[in-house]
Amino acid sequence: MPEKSHGFIEKLHPAVFITPAAAVTSMGGLDETWEGLLKGRTGIRPLDDADAATFGFHGPASWLASLSGHASGIMRLEQLLFLIKDELEPFLPMPPGTGLVLATTKGAVDELSGFISDSGPDPYTVPLQPWNLASFTAEMLDIKGPVSTVSAACASGTVAIIQAAMRIMSGEAETMLVLGLDVLSRFVLSGFASLQALSRTCCRPFDSARDGLVLGEGAGAVFLSARPDIAEGRGLSARLSGFGISCDAVHITAPARDGRGLVSAIETATQSGTRPVGAVNAHGTATVYNDAMEIEAFRQVWDEIPPFHSVKGSMGHCLGAAGVIEACVAVKSLEAGVIPPTAGLHEPADPAMNVSGEQELSLKAPSIVSCNSGFGGINAAILMETSDL
Repeated sequence: MPEKSHGFIEKLHPAVFITPAAAVTSMGGLDETWEGLLKGRTGIRPLDDADAATFGFHGPASWLASLSGHASGIMRLEQLLFLIKDELEPFLPMPPGTGLVLATTKGAVDELSGFISDSGPDPYTVPLQPWNLASFTAEMLDIKGPVSTVSAACASGTVAIIQAAMRIMSGEAETMLVLGLDVLSRFVLSGFASLQALSRTCCRPFDSARDGLVLGEGAGAVFLSARPDIAEGRGLSARLSGFGISCDAVHITAPARDGRGLVSAIETATQSGTRPVGAVNAHGTATVYNDAMEIEAFRQVWDEIPPFHSVKGSMGHCLGAAGVIEACVAVKSLEAGVIPPTAGLHEPADPAMNVSGEQELSLKAPSIVSCNSGFGGINAAILMETSDL
């Protein structure tokens, strides 16, 4: 059986409130992204340089510089940080003692080869590598509380939210900011291409003709607090009611096809599937095996699978930012009472599944699960409910 965390918050601790703070995606900021999702739009487009023939499509974050050029990854990551800082302006300054958990998979990994030269470390590349990106960001945002980094493959963003909630539950901090961000790089594009995981057409989550994922980039931020007055003073919020993390460790990249790891994470977050769940924000990468695994996991958890959807047909797979952006979208869904359409989905692989295609679907209860799975068998799930329950 996969190892798992025990994460049903109400059993041991007071509520933790989660507020969508900001996002930068291929469709714009958080409000523009939400509106685009509701209209079934996509920010995915062909790569516009020599990489197009090799890597096909991508979901570029708005306003970032070209992928090409010396230290382009560092420059683009720095640009992304300042973009998300601007989007976070209504939340600044953070309450005293606020901590930061930053989620990223690779940072500006393309510049690692130039980090050490004959003359020693390049000082320009040092601040924005994965190992100290969190401390750099904390200084930029004037955050004085506990700071840490999560790099847990494609589940990084959701794992970071869970870690932040655990810091609040333990009394280490009263408020936490979770920031997920990743930029496109040739290293990551080449890696997924070598696995034959990239789509040659477009991203089709849960579609019968799906042929692979499309990589995106961007940033997302959520604000967590144990105090409802602080959370509500910063806008729309939901209650983070449960969470689960597991590792099935079946394969270095492939998921367990029986869904055992994701089942464990979701069951931990939802009291063995007994907690009412109105909808699921699924990982939905549009790869053949991941989508099949998710549907199998949902079947095992619920007798009647809740409505579910994926945002990756609209913005691509944003890696370390995905789970945080998707948590923002999930809280927006709670407010609206619907999950958005799944862009790219035209013919569901399983017609019996209650998956949104070209139309939004209503929530069956005032709650939503957001889940992600990553290389190495990492799975994470969080349960969010309307804060007035």
